[in-house]
This record gives sequence, structure tokens and C-alpha cells, in this order.
Amino acid sequence: MLPQDIKKQYDTSRARAEAEAAQRKHAAYTAMPKLRQIDEEIRQVSFNRGLELIKAENRDQVRRDTAEKLAALYAERARMLSERGMSMDDLLPRYACEKCSDTGYLENGELCPCARLKLAGRKYSSSGISENAGFDRFNENIFKDPEQLRRTRRAAEICAQYAENLEIGGAKGLLLMGETGLGKTFLMDSIGREAIRRGCSVKKYTAYNLVDAALRAVRQHEAGPELTGAELLLLDDLGTEPMIPGVTIETLFAAINERQFAGKATVIATNLTKNELFTQYGERIFSRLFASREYAAITLRGKDLRM
Repeated sequence: MLPQDIKKQYDTSRARAEAEAAQRKHAAYTAMPKLRQIDEEIRQVSFNRGLELIKAENRDQVRRDTAEKLAALYAERARMLSERGMSMDDLLPRYACEKCSDTGYLENGELCPCARLKLAGRKYSSSGISENAGFDRFNENIFKDPEQLRRTRRAAEICAQYAENLEIGGAKGLLLMGETGLGKTFLMDSIGREAIRRGCSVKKYTAYNLVDAALRAVRQHEAGPELTGAELLLLDDLGTEPMIPGVTIETLFAAINERQFAGKATVIATNLTKNELFTQYGERIFSRLFASREYAAITLRGKDLRM
């Protein structure tokens, strides 16, 4: 089901298109009174066809006769409109989306692609993902080192494949490592945008914001941040969060562990090295991040692309 506000947008768009079509038809009828008569004849012939088929002994003959009458009427209508520089399409509603006639749904009951785009746009705005991200926006011109470009391009290909696999249940985690300014956040957000485009729910936190939300929940005696609701969780800047006893390690471990247990995908980006991750977070978190069956790790190397 579409959200009520999006449904209302469709209702408004459809009503506008149909009202404008009614106005154009009224103007055509006023300018060409015979056009109204022809349309009424078409409706009457079509209605009578059903009645005659019920009573007729030779139904094929009825169908042929009706088809000939309708063909003649349609031809006459087309001729009249053509003389005025018009076509039948001018009298029909001009929907914003021809596929769904501004309903949001296709004839088979599935969501129209236009509705999916509306929903995706909403998810983008609420996900915290950068508007500038996207694998189609990978800019090779910012790379001065050909080898760094080659490695980063390969990383982008792996990330794009990861995003595609989410749609078919690929729930393995992904760890993006490397120094500041190498494109980790861009790749992470690009995964998120592609996942949303494919219909997945996505939630993004920085490690700082996640720990801060958990700390507020502790202080206010409330439930902590939702960790397993989204199909994909993006956790950026791991290592920049404050180390609060009883909160930081526990929150990060819960995010990683609960999502693994739930079979939900998680992408984590960090500036820390492998040794620094072990030193800062200990065995419990480290072992989950570097368990090959649970996480794949990509390390970006090179010079800061923002310099």
C-alpha cells in the first residue's frame, strides 16, 4: 500500500488530468456538435452489440456488422478531428505516467516504477545518504595516481556487486578501511543508494551518532536505537565515537552481533587499521569484523582525494 500522502498526490494528478481532458472534449463538442453525436452513436452501437449477441443465432455476423459500424464511426470521428488539427489523443487524459494512469499501480497490481521512485526518494531523504553518491557518479578525474584509480575502481565494482546481491538475500557484512579522504563514505553511500533503488530499507548512522543515541536512551531510561529494522545498516566513521564505559563497546557489539544473528547486511567504514581496531574494541568485535564468513574487508590506499 502506498502512504496516504503519496496516494493523495496520485489522486490529485489523476483528477487534474481527467478534468483537463473533460474541458478539451467539451470545447471540441462545442466546436463540432456532430462529434458528440458520433461519440453517442459509438456508445450505443457498443451497448447494442451485447444485447444482439444474446439474441442472435449467428453471432459471428453480429460481430462483423458491429465492427463495420464502429470502424466507419471511428473513421468519421478521426476525419473531423484531423480537419481541426486534432487527434483522439487530444480528448484523452494526459496522465503524468502512462503506465499506471496516475494510480501508482500497474494492471497486475504491482507498484508502478514511478511509485517506486517516489518511495525511493523518500527513503533517500530519510536515510542520511549523500545526494552526491552513486556508482554512476564515480569521478575518475579526481585521481592523480593511475594505480590508486585502478584499486578504487575495483573497490567500487565490488561494492556495486554487493549492493546487487542485497536484493537476493546477500546479508554478509562489508568493512571499508583506509585513511581519510580515500572514498570510503562515497562507496558506502553509493551502496545505500543502489540498495534503496532496488527496494531495500536503509538506515545510516555515524558511529558517533549511534553511540550518542544509545547514551541518551540510557539517561532517559528509554529503548536504544533500532538496530535490526532496516535491511541494510550503514555505519560510518567507526573510531571517531567517544569511548563511554558501559555504552560504546556494548552498543557497537549489539549492532554488529544482532544484525548478524538476524541475517541483516551491515556496511562499516573506518579510518582505523586492523591492529587499531583490535586495540580499541577488543576480541569480541574484532573477531566478528574479520570472520571471513561474516564480513568482507576492502582496504583503500593512496592519497587524500580532497587535497
